[in-house]
Amino acid sequence: MRWTVWIYILFVASMLAGKADAAEALRKMTVGQAGVNPGAGLFTIAVNQGFYKKYGLDVEIIKTNTAAAVQAMLAGKMQMATGAGAAAFVTATLEGAPPFTLVASWVNVFPYKIMAQKGIKRVEDLKGKTGHVGAPFGTIPDTALRFALNRLKIDPDKDVKLVQHSNADPASILAAMEKGEVQFGILAPPFDLIAERRGYEMLLALPGLGIPWQQNGELVPASYLKSNRDNVLRLLRATADAEKFYFDQKDKTIEIMTEYLGRPRDETEYAYNQFKRWTDRIPRPNVETVKTTLEAIKKNTPKAATANAASFIDTTLVDQLVKEGYYK
Repeated sequence: MRWTVWIYILFVASMLAGKADAAEALRKMTVGQAGVNPGAGLFTIAVNQGFYKKYGLDVEIIKTNTAAAVQAMLAGKMQMATGAGAAAFVTATLEGAPPFTLVASWVNVFPYKIMAQKGIKRVEDLKGKTGHVGAPFGTIPDTALRFALNRLKIDPDKDVKLVQHSNADPASILAAMEKGEVQFGILAPPFDLIAERRGYEMLLALPGLGIPWQQNGELVPASYLKSNRDNVLRLLRATADAEKFYFDQKDKTIEIMTEYLGRPRDETEYAYNQFKRWTDRIPRPNVETVKTTLEAIKKNTPKAATANAASFIDTTLVDQLVKEGYYK
């Protein structure tokens, strides 16, 4: 009888230990998903294919924008932003917030086109017109448009009037153009194709400017990276698997992206083909892209003029994944 009791106790103990191990197996992370385009969509592949769980993570994805992600991470409510660009995070750091670190970057160009109403044939014709950024001021579409206009000798504060949207909503640009409320806007695929089909003019493709720009990647509070490096590595491994899937499984990727974007398959395939050209196979953060960010924000954030771009990036995590064979 005594042996029976001991066997029962050991059985219960093993069951409880198993439950404890299962509970501890998945590490929780809350991650902000900034932007809606195929370049920001690797997370949705990771969710669809179970890559986060594969690496022991229970990841809650929250749709947001970069400015809101900054606030959420500063408040400790979010541990990382995915599909994000560095501008808002660099600005916050320079303005005195605890520092953020760019740990991966897979789209490093401006993936936008400036679309305008009929009759506007040249970039110079934008002077005196109203443009829509389809996102809050200070987020990437706004920063990209202002930077491009400055490069083209158009002052975004004096030569044109820009309006924003409370959330990342590129469809709002098309709606405003159709109502005649604005005459131009900045759109990423597939919305540039939609605009073209509705008769709007493509004035400029920003990737053609050859400007290095950190567009889509992962940013994390430096303090979280220091204390939870393994969690960050796990998430980057899942993202690496998603990127491999993105390049190697076109049909399945387009199927996933069609649902993610909420657009017809032909539009999604067009967008996928565009972003595939712009996506780096090894998402190592690049100092030159952060230098462009600093140049873009220095007018409103003077400390950017003397900031060290290298201080905002950490390449060691991607380098570790390269050694582990994740990027081929």
